[in-house]
Amino acid sequence: MNFRSKIAKGFRVLMLLLVGMMVYAASTGQLTSLPQKILGAAAVPFQKLTSAISYQVEAWTDKTFDVDSILRENEELKRQLALLRAKQFDYDRIAMENEEFQKIFETQEKRSEYKTVGANVIGRDGVNMFYSFTIDKGEGDGVEVDDVVISSEGLVGVVVETGPNFAKVSTLLSPNVKVGCIAGEERDVGVVSGSFDLAEREMCNIDYLPKETKLKKGDLVGTSGYGSIFPPDLVIGTVEEVVINESGSSANATLKPAADITNVKVVLVITDF
Repeated sequence: MNFRSKIAKGFRVLMLLLVGMMVYAASTGQLTSLPQKILGAAAVPFQKLTSAISYQVEAWTDKTFDVDSILRENEELKRQLALLRAKQFDYDRIAMENEEFQKIFETQEKRSEYKTVGANVIGRDGVNMFYSFTIDKGEGDGVEVDDVVISSEGLVGVVVETGPNFAKVSTLLSPNVKVGCIAGEERDVGVVSGSFDLAEREMCNIDYLPKETKLKKGDLVGTSGYGSIFPPDLVIGTVEEVVINESGSSANATLKPAADITNVKVVLVITDF
């Protein structure tokens, strides 16, 4: 059967179907409504398609309007997260400060023979390579120039300038701060001072040690008490390396300060000893 014959046969079947529907409609009295039913049946697929498109448009519109709500919720969540982070930061800071204050309090008890003032570090000199800093106690608290500054770990530096309610401190890393010291089991005498070369490594020099010194890495170094500024037996740090001078007349060493000079937050100022 060729294609044309198939079309002709299909057409005849369709005509017979239509005639049958008309005969049935005539016998039941529904002949006048038959075209409407045929058109209605033919329109069903189009109605389904139109309805589906309408649902999609409505869903897209709802989502578009929901974007603004989602953005607002997102901003609110960001704000709440920022507040939580700030609270966590404050908690960590307070916990750290409490720990530092506890250590300082214990140091005060151990150093009861000294008159001391506790202070917070409130600023650092951004252009000073020796990590000088400012504290929140000054002349009104009995702090004076040349007062010694310590932390719970050891010697930090010296007060070099005062105001009514603040003071500036030069640290051990500065060449301008010189401290008489006693080092090692043999109690060798020397002078601790900062230098440009060692400041980057957070180290200091120990100069004028005897050439026969037996100092070694890890030996403890403390203040000698010679002079009028530094009281005796304050921990300064530990020996890192010992070198005999080229002249052979003396030795010098590198010292690692015991105090965390670059990050210290709470200090004691020794106002009298």
